[in-house]
Amino acid sequence: MSFKKTYLRDGVRLEVEAQRVAGDHWRVRVGDAVHEFRAAALGDGGVRIVPLGATAKAATTAYGAKAGKAFMVRVAGKTVTLQEPETGRARGGASGGDGVVRAPMTGTVLAVSCKPGDLVAADQTLVVVTAMKMEHKLIAGIAGVVKRIDVAVGATVEQGAALVEVESQQQEPK
Repeated sequence: MSFKKTYLRDGVRLEVEAQRVAGDHWRVRVGDAVHEFRAAALGDGGVRIVPLGATAKAATTAYGAKAGKAFMVRVAGKTVTLQEPETGRARGGASGGDGVVRAPMTGTVLAVSCKPGDLVAADQTLVVVTAMKMEHKLIAGIAGVVKRIDVAVGATVEQGAALVEVESQQQEPK
């Protein structure tokens, strides 16, 4: 079994090709980099991914959960969003890295580290959600200004729910 798919990460096209080697052992090519993983399906439709080989760190795991047309993947303590490219008519502008922070799975909000009007970096943790005994540090994927926060500490959020919206900052902050 194998598949090949194109995603957008922060508006940049990313080719992903996955091939099952044997059982739960997969070889995945992301751009020019090749990685080997053990993958196990989770009950909520996500996949737990554990890297193999000399470059793998024992504690490094990834967790992906599909949310609409995005696939959220947790790697090394950060959650990144891979957006499926738009099909049909283009709407203009980059469709990846849209600045909307979404819950990768149903869970509880542990922390909200921003407020409306804050200037944030693309890789800055904005919200921390706990689910299945794992903490997910969520980022917007774009630098900009926090436009809206739709969640509070202690709230239960559903998979794919919009938590924070960041508006792209076109000019350098003063």
